[in-house]
Amino acid sequence: RALPLRAGWVRRRCRDDRRAACMFFHIPIERELLLHPRLLGPHVTEHLKEKLLATVEGSCSGRHGYIISVTEIVSQTKGQIREGTGITSFTMKFNAIVFRPFKGEVLDATVTKVNKMGFFAEVGPLPVFVSKHAIPADMTFDQNSNPASYVSQVTDEQPVRIKPESEVRLRIVGTHFDANEIRAIGTIRDDYLGVVQ
Repeated sequence: RALPLRAGWVRRRCRDDRRAACMFFHIPIERELLLHPRLLGPHVTEHLKEKLLATVEGSCSGRHGYIISVTEIVSQTKGQIREGTGITSFTMKFNAIVFRPFKGEVLDATVTKVNKMGFFAEVGPLPVFVSKHAIPADMTFDQNSNPASYVSQVTDEQPVRIKPESEVRLRIVGTHFDANEIRAIGTIRDDYLGVVQ
């Protein structure tokens, strides 16, 4: 299933920052697919396309990032039958839109969990942790509120709260890439970052 392109994923940046990297890419990818013998026949191309979309869209690769959508199937090799099983191997070349975050990017995220160590948020499929040390000093953890939240009362108006479902603007300060997962660390301790109101 393709991941929806939400407006919150769009990277925010100053127009003057020419060094900022893009986080969405349109790239060529190659993937091996295995097909059961019963699917071989006049409709093998349609079966390969269905399996490719089901397998790669919405998946994560440490090398490429999150694969959002397959835009074009460029080519497929002739199948090679594996001895003893009858399963056929095809190599598919295709173009896809991928989502890959970079250090220094500013993103809009949705808070999912808050605790005394900081809070967790999601930028589309990307989980981001913001430590209490990366939260402005005027915000304190309020464990008595329901749900638990970080609260700032520097103004006479309604206190600003970071709680589950809050929208925050954060900056990525570090990323970790595994084979099938990407995780990030963020901060809101900077100008123009914090709760989006």
